[in-house]
Amino acid sequence: MGISERARPWLLAANVAIGWGLFTAFILHVVSGRNPVSDTLSSYALADGGVGLLGASMIAIAVGSVALLAALKAAGHRLSRTTQVLFWAWSTGLVAAAFFPASYPERFDPVSGQIHEYACAIAFLSLAALGWTLPAGLRIHPAVVRLTLLTLGGVLLFGVSYLVPGVLPVGLSQRLALAADVGLLITIARVVAVPAPVPAKPRERVSS
Repeated sequence: MGISERARPWLLAANVAIGWGLFTAFILHVVSGRNPVSDTLSSYALADGGVGLLGASMIAIAVGSVALLAALKAAGHRLSRTTQVLFWAWSTGLVAAAFFPASYPERFDPVSGQIHEYACAIAFLSLAALGWTLPAGLRIHPAVVRLTLLTLGGVLLFGVSYLVPGVLPVGLSQRLALAADVGLLITIARVVAVPAPVPAKPRERVSS
């Protein structure tokens, strides 16, 4: 059984938006000249044009996430209120972090910096919890299970590197966490696009 026609355009929008966000992030890494192992993505806003590229990437992924939520609903999945809140918290956190850049001595704005930190924390924690709240048909899918565990491990890894400087490279741990987050979104989209086949009912034996 294929994907419903109602879900198809939402899935296309989700994949295009998330793909564009990843492409924009790649361009930002190429032109910034910063160290991806030691520098957080937030610090890339200090590069020329960094605020725009970083913001565009985060907003595109947020838009793709909302489109994925719409695709799940259109495909007939009954989502709990918790699942929907986590989708919106992740997306809203990304948008807020995009509009309120982190504060650095070169661009000092403590209010914006605090909003940025809280928004990123909400986004990371929301997606780390998202996989556990999905409907059973999605939640127990092997690929979704793996990525859900990776998102949890990623946010813990990033939390340790951020709160205890010097233990782990903060830039690298953040990218691993984000890779797991985006991987989970892409995996959910793939599972929705290619649903598991429905087992055929056994034929009843006709007595002679």
